[in-house]
Amino acid sequence: MNDDTSTSVTIRRETGPTMLLGSGNYFDYANPEAEDLTIEDYAYGLAFTGRFSGQCVNKRTGQRVFYSVAQHCEILSKLVPAELAYAALMHESGEVVCGDLTSPLKSMLPSYKTIEKACAAAIERRFRVPAEDVAAIKPYDIRLWASEREQLLNWDGRPWGASDNALPFDVLIEPKDPYTAAKDFLNRFSELAPFEAAAP
Repeated sequence: MNDDTSTSVTIRRETGPTMLLGSGNYFDYANPEAEDLTIEDYAYGLAFTGRFSGQCVNKRTGQRVFYSVAQHCEILSKLVPAELAYAALMHESGEVVCGDLTSPLKSMLPSYKTIEKACAAAIERRFRVPAEDVAAIKPYDIRLWASEREQLLNWDGRPWGASDNALPFDVLIEPKDPYTAAKDFLNRFSELAPFEAAAP
């Protein structure tokens, strides 16, 4: 059996390597203009993507839990200064179509990082998210990561490196199911998005 032939059957390549979205539209990784990506594709894509590759444990209960990237974004949008809230909500744009690889694995895959950045940039343009605002939320994102590690990872408290000194936010994280996370993300989008961002 020809491996190339069997692979081509599972990948739509009329215009490039494309992904079929929940809306029925396609996203082209080779030419990621993202104009056909809807906000529902965005919200549900992140709501069904588990943060930390699904390895979350509620430290208060000891139970495994699902915690989505969509909820992470919604929470962050409420922790940053108001002028950065929209960028915080939309700062994981690349993960909508590229998934959420853990940082250690991502560091070993430079070509993946290049593709993810190109996809994120295209999606951020589609939804009118200023690139400088996405860059500005990084310190807040790191603080939320520290909060998530404390509450949702089976972490023993030892630092992960010499620069591991992020101050967690005083926030209680209550993981939501994917449908609730998507609904809350969409509601937050309707509160924050510039009018032109919602247009197809």
